[in-house]
Amino acid sequence: MIPRLLIITGTSGVGKSTMSAKLAASSGFSKTAATDTVREVLRTQFSISEHPALHRSSFEDAGGTAVEDWMETVDVVSEGVQAVIDRARKKGLDILLEGVHFFPNREVIESWKRSGGSAIGVVLYVQDEVRHRNMISNREKHNGKKVGHYLENIERIRGIQEEMIESGLQSDWLIIDPTKEVDSVGIISNSFN
Repeated sequence: MIPRLLIITGTSGVGKSTMSAKLAASSGFSKTAATDTVREVLRTQFSISEHPALHRSSFEDAGGTAVEDWMETVDVVSEGVQAVIDRARKKGLDILLEGVHFFPNREVIESWKRSGGSAIGVVLYVQDEVRHRNMISNREKHNGKKVGHYLENIERIRGIQEEMIESGLQSDWLIIDPTKEVDSVGIISNSFN
């Protein structure tokens, strides 16, 4: 079987983890990884003074624009995320990678394909801000995080979302609003065929 790479990115509260779990089960991905996990491992290796971007949320204000501050959090975990992808490629394994700490780009997909695999990038987004706020609020009730931290930063989160959509479109990634698509899982699964 041809090894598959599926990357699902999007901002906070758009359904990345839910979508990833559904796709892992329905499409037979035995290996999954989250950029949050890579970040947590790196936090044990680097102090806040060494890499401040590791120790803040992707949308937190660090003095730049929302996109600039997000890109700092992407950059600081990018080597670890790439190592996860490279390991799966070398072993010929399927991998589903999800998280906010990934900049949609054509190279990662094309590199996997050049090695003989099949690869898809997906940007999840929620167009309607009220719906997005509700998804964040509902999600936070289940994982114990403080809703206010996210909702107070909704404009920054949505600014990052716009950048992800634009980059995804330029890189030929699937752009999906799971609140509008009846079968987002099917759309993504069928893209491998």
